[in-house]
Formats: sequence, structure tokens, C-alpha cells
Amino acid sequence: MNKINRLAKFSRDYSFSYGAIVFGIIGIVMGVIAFKWNNARLDYPMIRAEVTGVTLEHEAYDDIDDIHQDATYTVNIRYFVDGQEYEAVLNDQPEIKVGETTEIDYNPSDPTDIGHHEAAWFPAVIVAVGVALIAAGIINIVRSRKKNIKLKQQEEEWKNGKNL
Repeated sequence: MNKINRLAKFSRDYSFSYGAIVFGIIGIVMGVIAFKWNNARLDYPMIRAEVTGVTLEHEAYDDIDDIHQDATYTVNIRYFVDGQEYEAVLNDQPEIKVGETTEIDYNPSDPTDIGHHEAAWFPAVIVAVGVALIAAGIINIVRSRKKNIKLKQQEEEWKNGKNL
């Protein structure tokens, strides 16, 4: 078998597998980083912030594939830490009205570093998808390897005149 045929066969048999493994590793690393970042915010104090302005960022829509996207808003907020007033902008927020309050967390050493503490499910999903991709890649490698072994055995049998 010449080099081009070997390369094409390798690509056909293993490109999905190695791609899935690489993307799986990237997913796991990103999930762990997101989990660490999320957990770092767990100790941040939670406070109520007053909504001072709301701007429509993206309108709600339904696309051809029946995927629904809710409207998102840019929300201006005002909050107080140790008696000092701060203002900030939150992007990609669900609908909320001026005058309502929302809960945020803030970094005690830098009250301008605010966020919404997110549930740990999102990083866990990223890690789970990464693990699933790695498993799919490994399973595909094993199946391709078994198939190639069978094909070599069959080729040897044909060379020796068996199964004619």
C-alpha cells in the first residue's frame, strides 16, 4: 500500500477519533477552569442591586428549527457596598423592569468586580461532554482497530487461497 493510500486510510479510520479526543480534552480543561472560577465566587457576598435602566439587546425569536430564543437586555444597576454607591452594567439579562432589584455577588477586595453566581451544572455539563467525546473517540479507535485486524486476516486468507 502506498503512502497516500495509508494516509487516506488512517484519516478515514481515525480522524474522528483523534478529533473527538482532542475536543474532549479541551472541553474537560474548559469545564475545570469554569468550575474553579465559579467556585471562587461562592465566597463572595451577595447583595441586592436596584435596576436603574434597561435596554433591549436582542429580541425574542423562533427560528426555522423551532429553537426559541428569549429576549435579552442590557441592565444598568446601582448597588451599595459599605455605604459607597457603585453603578454597573449587566449584559445578556432576562427581562427586568426599572426599579426592581436583582441579586449580584461582588469581590470584597474590589467591589466593582460583580457577577451572578451561577450554578455548578454548566461546568459539569462541559466536563461531561468532554468525557463523552473522549469515550466516543476511544470506542471508535478500538472498533477501527478490530475492523482492520479482521480485514488483514481476511486478506491473508485470500492470499493463501482460502475462502475462494
